[in-house]
Amino acid sequence: HHGRHGSRWHASESVYENPRAKLRKAAEAGKLTPLGEEALRRIEVVADDARHRYGDLSPRGVREHRGIAERMYCSFPEIFSTADGRLCRIRARSTLVPRCMLSMATANERLKELNPAIDITREASKRYLDYMFCMTEANKIKKEIKQRIAELREREIDPSRFVRALVTDPSLVGNRKEQLRFMNDLYCVASVMQDVDYLDCSFTPDELYAFYAVRNYQMYLEEGPSAEFGHRALSDAVPLLRNFVAEADEAIATGALSASLRYGHDVNVIPLVGLMGIEGCDTRESDYRKVDQAWSCWRVTPMATNIQLVFFRRPDGGDVLVKFLFNERESRIRLESDLAPYYRWDDVKRYFDERIATQTRR
Repeated sequence: HHGRHGSRWHASESVYENPRAKLRKAAEAGKLTPLGEEALRRIEVVADDARHRYGDLSPRGVREHRGIAERMYCSFPEIFSTADGRLCRIRARSTLVPRCMLSMATANERLKELNPAIDITREASKRYLDYMFCMTEANKIKKEIKQRIAELREREIDPSRFVRALVTDPSLVGNRKEQLRFMNDLYCVASVMQDVDYLDCSFTPDELYAFYAVRNYQMYLEEGPSAEFGHRALSDAVPLLRNFVAEADEAIATGALSASLRYGHDVNVIPLVGLMGIEGCDTRESDYRKVDQAWSCWRVTPMATNIQLVFFRRPDGGDVLVKFLFNERESRIRLESDLAPYYRWDDVKRYFDERIATQTRR
């Protein structure tokens, strides 16, 4: 298993405090519209709630990973059984970011609640970041596309209607660039508060879509299988995929490991599922106007997104089979199989080698 951390507060303090400061300034000048007054009331609540929790795992994130762990336990009881003296050993690892460590901890806790006899080794160590948090190419790509995304946002999004809906004197929010940041920050706050009806009334559907389309395109270029950068972005997932293979082979050969669970970030899940060729996750598109129809971040990497490889074999031997679950749904890869959605593990390993050779080479 490799999963993204669960739902969280937004990681940036300024996303909350910048729009709050702008709206407070307009309020002091008596320049808020009725909608602006409502927006200020809501951002005060949201910003106070998020104070010093920036990027932290939320209670909803805890529920997500408890639920995933429980469903995993119930779906595959043989893996987690300790009946008749069987040993169930689980290896759990996360990056060093608290929301990932807590996601790991809450999932492990639920498994132990369901079966206290399970033996879990839990680690969050710099030792494993070479494959758990490889960002070598993604960091370079981000620098290359930073200006392009800024220009795209300027071209595709007009903040004037939005600002005037909240403030009668737009100059109090600042120039066009500052207005665009104000609008973007409120969009970020609204999008991270999906479990509560915060702020959404301030945006038109077209404005919401415009922000989504630009952000989706940015993630697609930085970590996804894009036509331009995909060969580089997917190469960041090679160490993680090789770790999947190594730990699976170890478990198959020795029987000493029942499950290997990893907890990280969207920036690692995105290239991993692209490199694996999970259906819907490896589409290469060069036209910005078509990207969101071919590849969508909300499908590929929602909060707590996860990829699971589940292994099967007959008691009397024979081929080891593997099934892919993407966000807990059976998924196909770009490999022919007469047993799909099951695949022969030896075939999958050859397929992975071919993907690494071709998908990471221009």
